[in-house]
Amino acid sequence: MTPDVAAEFAGDWTLEIVVVTRAHVPVLGDFLARSRSELAVRLDAGAGSGVQTQRVCSTTINEGQGIVRTEIPPAFIAALPVVSFPVDIAERDGSWSYAADFGRQVLGWDGLGGIPSDPLDPRVRDDDGDGHPGLTVRVEAPLVGAGAVYVVQAGRTTVSGTWDGTAFAGAVDIPELAQSVIGASTRMLANGPTVHPAADLSSFRMTRGVASCGPIPGTPHPRPPG
Repeated sequence: MTPDVAAEFAGDWTLEIVVVTRAHVPVLGDFLARSRSELAVRLDAGAGSGVQTQRVCSTTINEGQGIVRTEIPPAFIAALPVVSFPVDIAERDGSWSYAADFGRQVLGWDGLGGIPSDPLDPRVRDDDGDGHPGLTVRVEAPLVGAGAVYVVQAGRTTVSGTWDGTAFAGAVDIPELAQSVIGASTRMLANGPTVHPAADLSSFRMTRGVASCGPIPGTPHPRPPG
């Protein structure tokens, strides 16, 4: 991010990401799930590039509607790390472009080797500190009932778009998405869905201003190369 770009775009932003996945749920069939996440973002000038620092404020899935209802508890959100990474903001053909790679994020385990399937795997962590392995998600489904599932995840998200005069907006790609249900409060919930991202239905929009969970304090540090 050159000095003129830093002056133009540095500061606090609110990022909204909508990710749509196609899920196959045993017994119930195939469903589209739509998650909407709000993130607090700060853009700063960096050595040779801009730096984006962000944290997740909230995530909702299908706004609590649909046959299968999924709730992301506050402890899950609180366990998500604050991350920093380079961004590419440049003027091309009279308009501003924006691109970022959020990097690989692993939740509920150490990220080494293949994703765990056993709650007793030594790589599994209780990231939300609730006494259960992995991270806890609340689920309610017909024929299955309501309860908790304990998951581990690995994923990577990239975004690219343009400045429309009020926001950066564009496409979301998820080159890696893996989730394993390693336990559940009831046996019927233990068979987790197979999930695939639907990039053509996913999008992001990033607008100036402080997010609902407040600004990000401190000085950002770029993610090391690789």
